[in-house]
Amino acid sequence: MFGINGRRVAAGSVAVAIGGLGAVAVQSPARASDFSAAYTCTAPVLGTQNVTIDGSLTATPNPAAAGTVVDFDLHISQVSLTAPVAINSWTITADLDVSGAETAQFQVSGSGGGVPANQPISGDLAGTWTPTAAGTDEIRGGDVTVNANVVLLGNITIDCTPDEPRPVAETLAVS
Repeated sequence: MFGINGRRVAAGSVAVAIGGLGAVAVQSPARASDFSAAYTCTAPVLGTQNVTIDGSLTATPNPAAAGTVVDFDLHISQVSLTAPVAINSWTITADLDVSGAETAQFQVSGSGGGVPANQPISGDLAGTWTPTAAGTDEIRGGDVTVNANVVLLGNITIDCTPDEPRPVAETLAVS
């Protein structure tokens, strides 16, 4: 079916597609902010690929009070690549970087089932963060790690880093 090179290209493409998916998707319901972010992903065998991730990030509640837990929902609506082979399952962990009234980093994560070959990849990630200082915080996508179980290839890990400048995915007002 696939020769060694065919398998490598398929594995890399799937890895990059999934990597991009987890990479920067952050947003949610009420005040979800749409964004489009560029990432550079490193996939086994295929090497380095450029990926664009479109999504939205939602912080609830927003505004929030310092010392109160805030829920973050990241929805990845589109990744610039589709998987050329079927994906059995995936898990993604994405760092979200905070700047403004304070500097912090927290994670959102999610998992999903099968994705047919050549179909768009989308998904939802969730996490929490507790701001400690009053003011305005800007949240941007950070590093992303994708673990996927891919048909014909087994388990693969893709690491993605955001390209600069990084768009603001959500703004959080803290009192």
